[in-house]
Amino acid sequence: MLDADSTSMASTDLVFNSSKRDVPTLPAPAHDPIEAPLTELMVAARKLMAAVHIGPGLSPRARAELNQARHLLEALGAAIDSRDLAIDALMVADDGTWFQTQAGRVDVARRGAVRRILAGLSHARLESPGKALTVDELFGIGWPGERIPYESQVRRVYTAVWTLRTLGLEGLLLTRDEGYLLDPKRTVRMVA
Repeated sequence: MLDADSTSMASTDLVFNSSKRDVPTLPAPAHDPIEAPLTELMVAARKLMAAVHIGPGLSPRARAELNQARHLLEALGAAIDSRDLAIDALMVADDGTWFQTQAGRVDVARRGAVRRILAGLSHARLESPGKALTVDELFGIGWPGERIPYESQVRRVYTAVWTLRTLGLEGLLLTRDEGYLLDPKRTVRMVA
């Protein structure tokens, strides 16, 4: 019967015994502060795996340190995942004057209605994820107090939504039968 440690070591054997070309490597940006320490970690892990296979059974101290290293690597993986989520987030100024995606920051401060609609959609996304704002609601947000025929309201809202999508929110700004909303599956952060 295998205990938990021998099972985890067996699965580790599979990972570290695979040839180097089996492990996918992605080019990291030149400014990535994680790349160099991660490379050192991989070299040290390969040396450690070789020593484990050649040497006698593990001492209690070595087993404890390996267990601690495994937990640290799991924590590192979680930290990297949360970092990737933060990078993938849509950041929006509280007043809607700008937004930022992976592609960069976009200023909409001089586009009054577009700015107000972006702020309204962002606040709605945070308060009620998955709830669309209707054309009437978006028109009221974009052009407060203005009274024009409904067809003109629809055209203005459609144009504002088209503008936001063209500026970088394509795929994030969704259309539903009820109206428009920011994708509830994506992280949205409002910034003061």
